[in-house]
Amino acid sequence: MKSRKRYSVLNALWGFGGQLLNIILKFACRTVFIKTLGTTYLGINGLFSDILMMLSLAELGFDTAITYRLYKPVAEQDNGQVIAFVKLFKKIYSVVGVVIFVAGLVFIPLLKYIIADYDKLGALGIDAVLIFLLYLIQNISSYFFGAYKAIVLRVHQEQYLLDITAIGVNFISCVTQIAILLITKDFIYYIWVLTIFVVLQNIVNGIVAKKTYPQYFKKTEFKLTKNDIKDLFKDCSALFVYKINNVVMKATDNIVLSSMIGLSIVGLYSNYLLVYVAIVGILQKLLNAVKDSLGNLFVSNNDEKKYFFFEVMNFVVILLYGSIGLSFALGINDFIYLWIGEEYVISQPFPVLIGIELLLTGLKQNLAQIRHVSGIFRQMWYRPIIGSLINIILSVVFAKIYGIAGVIMGTIAAAIFANLSIDPILIHKYSFNNFKTARYYYTKNVIFIAVLIVSGILNYYLTESIFCEHSWLNLIMKTCWLMISIPMFFFIIFHSKKESQYLIEQFYHILPTKVKHIVKY
Repeated sequence: MKSRKRYSVLNALWGFGGQLLNIILKFACRTVFIKTLGTTYLGINGLFSDILMMLSLAELGFDTAITYRLYKPVAEQDNGQVIAFVKLFKKIYSVVGVVIFVAGLVFIPLLKYIIADYDKLGALGIDAVLIFLLYLIQNISSYFFGAYKAIVLRVHQEQYLLDITAIGVNFISCVTQIAILLITKDFIYYIWVLTIFVVLQNIVNGIVAKKTYPQYFKKTEFKLTKNDIKDLFKDCSALFVYKINNVVMKATDNIVLSSMIGLSIVGLYSNYLLVYVAIVGILQKLLNAVKDSLGNLFVSNNDEKKYFFFEVMNFVVILLYGSIGLSFALGINDFIYLWIGEEYVISQPFPVLIGIELLLTGLKQNLAQIRHVSGIFRQMWYRPIIGSLINIILSVVFAKIYGIAGVIMGTIAAAIFANLSIDPILIHKYSFNNFKTARYYYTKNVIFIAVLIVSGILNYYLTESIFCEHSWLNLIMKTCWLMISIPMFFFIIFHSKKESQYLIEQFYHILPTKVKHIVKY
């Protein structure tokens, strides 16, 4: 049986490799998309994706709640209980798919109110209702065709198996999309291709899960108790509120921009969002690689060991997300300029705000992982409501004053005053039993972020004076400099911290023997 560390490494490597290939393919698709269809369709693509993300609230958080409940029976090899939860998950997802489809149909008459340019779409030959229906079909397909089966692979720390299948399916999908766009230049055909491959991916995932763990898909006499189901739905009621917050934070930006400014600005924003999502996707894969190992750790070990692991992950998150966030802020406009042209560039402070949001996203994700693996769902359930209200109100207010930058400012404010102010208190109390105080966490992170800010200011003036001309060579050199200098500066300042020492020790262990000998002497 593989160790937690080995599973984490496998998940990280396959997750990173798959995400990297996915990024390359998505940029190829986006380039062809822009050249063949233009920014209006790009805006529709972003807007409808966000609307359907809102409708996915019907999922209620069952995925997270059931995953948490499977850690213990899987560790104890209680197959009967695992089978019962998997069957329940199948029934729930079938109901959710139907609910989302009905909700989508009800939403259709509202489209004209949330698209500022709705009346112009008909003149351009764009059937918004048909396109929305195709997106809806694509979305609900994820709740059928065996998608629920993949949960057993994640609980067994084998996300990498899903990543391997995704690499093959995504490659074929993107090649087909590009071919369809070049040959037909038809958005409808493009959406149908996306839908077919989403269905295919879910079917393949189900087959892999069933072949890997056939014991979980057999008949059983075991039945969940009323208390099991009652506790599950209690957790889901709390998780639903968290999902509202997540959806509001992710999905309302395009809706606010579309209703207040127009689809064209949504199209411009979506190009930055493509890069942002690609980066977050890679980093999220690295975090997810240890999530199930973390769940296993929380079942079996003491608070001291759990908290040390949390400190190490927090250090890694700030180092990675902070370095990449600064690099994004200082280099994204150069990339957009060279990739698709100056007319698609959004001026500062927008890129800096996205960079800040990226760092805060990493901190939120790390805290969320601890909440999920330790089952902190119901405590302070009202926190997500606070975050959602702050985000919606400030995004609308700031959008009127600052335009597109104001929407991101609202998201940042919600993250700081809700997620990052309250969640640390929750997990220190309930996940770590007050082994350390939340104040200890806040103090360390303020110091870490202050050092990142100093590094960012120094690198801004340095790179602006050296890499001032627009060229791919300059962009590559600038990116390499930022990705080396920022983490190096951070690591030098904090080299004596226990987190740094632990990471250096782990890195030393994976070095070849000859290299270890050279390093030692």
